[in-house]
Amino acid sequence: MASNPPVKVAVIGVGHLGKNHARVLRELPSAELVAVVDSREKVAREIAERFHCEALTDYRQLKGKVDAATVVVPTRHHYEVAKWLFENNIHALVEKPMAYTIDECQKLIELAKKQKRILQVGHIERFNPALKSIRNAMKTVAFIEADRLSPYPFRSTDVGVVMDVMIHDLDIVLSIADSEVEDIQAVCTPVLSKRFEDIASVRLTFKNGAVANITASRISDKSVRKMRIFCADSYLNLDFAAKQAWIYKKTPKLDQADFHVENLDVSNIDNLMQFVFNDLIRVEQVVIGEEEPLKEELRHFISCIQKGERPEVSGEEGLAAIRLAHDILRIAREHYEKHVPPEHRKW
Repeated sequence: MASNPPVKVAVIGVGHLGKNHARVLRELPSAELVAVVDSREKVAREIAERFHCEALTDYRQLKGKVDAATVVVPTRHHYEVAKWLFENNIHALVEKPMAYTIDECQKLIELAKKQKRILQVGHIERFNPALKSIRNAMKTVAFIEADRLSPYPFRSTDVGVVMDVMIHDLDIVLSIADSEVEDIQAVCTPVLSKRFEDIASVRLTFKNGAVANITASRISDKSVRKMRIFCADSYLNLDFAAKQAWIYKKTPKLDQADFHVENLDVSNIDNLMQFVFNDLIRVEQVVIGEEEPLKEELRHFISCIQKGERPEVSGEEGLAAIRLAHDILRIAREHYEKHVPPEHRKW
């Protein structure tokens, strides 16, 4: 059987993240990097020379040259760029957040369907090997705790920490809770920014009873990207930055009818910690592959184009995360305006 020809693709926006898109697409046998686009001509030329493709300064110059493109421009431009791509029959991977407003997201979904084009949203953590490795261990999720902290990035400054950083965990939590959100409690505040929130703390309660506590900050003195997932019979610990995961499970002893931990005589046990994490709970560090999440994400995008399949993170998933982010920001602003006197407000 003949293999599919490489998909002709371009990267629109080759800043901090876009240049990595270009690098990975250049490495993928299933893709042919045709061009990079950036309004800064010098930047476009530099990246094009590095990855042996054409340099363009206007994405509209791509017409008739490519089958697909990745959109890695500032959020405020996502809609206009992706809209033009679909109108010209070009598949698109749009970086997160998918667009600035719910209306823009809905219009992109409708246009992609009308033109029969693939719309994938760049929620890269879905392709992190730490998450993928423990997917099958998640059963009856009861509680999720997520922390995503970093120093101020001095980029993505056209959105706040909810849209820029927390959106990753909102997408993941929605995908694993598998239920509608019933209640939202949220607190946000600006610190360095004057237009957007820099810290956010959110508590989500789902209709199936699951609860998620999510914290995001871009004024931390360290970088943290961790999630803990408590299930009916296990506890899962993920470190997205380190690409590591651990599974904590009860031993069969805890399910014995005549065993009651409250009645244990531990007076003769020298090391209680060792006893708990050997006899009662087993800890397994999951073996994780070395594949780069961005490479997995872009390979998936190209594969969906070649096979005509729905992406793992489609426009609908991207919209769900945006819709939840907007609800969080609305509730957080109501809380802020209720408790912060007008003369002290920054947000």
